[in-house]
Amino acid sequence: MITIRKLSKLPAISALRKSARLLQSFELNLLSRKAPNLIYLRDLISFISVSPELSSNERSQINLLTSNLLDNNNNTLRVCNNLRHILLRHLQEEPADWDLLSQEKNGKNQWESRKIYPFEIFLDDLRSPFNVGSIFRTSESFGISKILISQGTADPTHKRALRTSMGCTDIIPWETGTCQNMNNKNIFALELNGENIDKFIFPESGICIIGSEELGVSSECLKMADNSFGRVSIPLGGIKGSINVSVAFGILMYNWYNRVRNP
Repeated sequence: MITIRKLSKLPAISALRKSARLLQSFELNLLSRKAPNLIYLRDLISFISVSPELSSNERSQINLLTSNLLDNNNNTLRVCNNLRHILLRHLQEEPADWDLLSQEKNGKNQWESRKIYPFEIFLDDLRSPFNVGSIFRTSESFGISKILISQGTADPTHKRALRTSMGCTDIIPWETGTCQNMNNKNIFALELNGENIDKFIFPESGICIIGSEELGVSSECLKMADNSFGRVSIPLGGIKGSINVSVAFGILMYNWYNRVRNP
């Protein structure tokens, strides 16, 4: 770990970037229940607080944050995290969702202990890799057993999908297919003009169709859903009349998951 003396010899901007990385290392250690070097941490925060690069408002925020520093590990973790994000905002390097510090466990053991439910989804021509990755991440949280994607859906191995999914494309089985691969299953579609989600009767097992961001669910898939469990819709009050598809999917899965687990 770089000494504070060496840190002070760096150009001011470089010193702040290095300080942000040092703070993150403290956060990771605290999450791993490793005892932090509190003397060094205090010295680091003191060094940051007098940086000529920071505004008086940023210094005030730092002083307020650290006024009750080190009461306990949780408090220390929050101080380090908030301080790091003050530095990242100043450096105009605010992280995207996939860059945020994660408390998730690593390794294959978490895959083996994952609870899986008889839920599947079909992504019907979703074009955005961000939405595909986000849907994979939500699917993992709610126990989706398999994801079927159309030829027109963004590739889950696209670098943006991989970043947004936070590794979930390696956890949930998926394959490319068509509506015809959904035969002999309880099928329903997340689509406008369907049954209110509060009243919709979810199947205990089945497959939900999630349609394109632009055009919704294709007519072929809608026909299959209408001949099975039908359509489910989320009531909205805004003037836009729609929400992001990955957000809508999260709402749907919360309801399906809880309705089946707690009938």
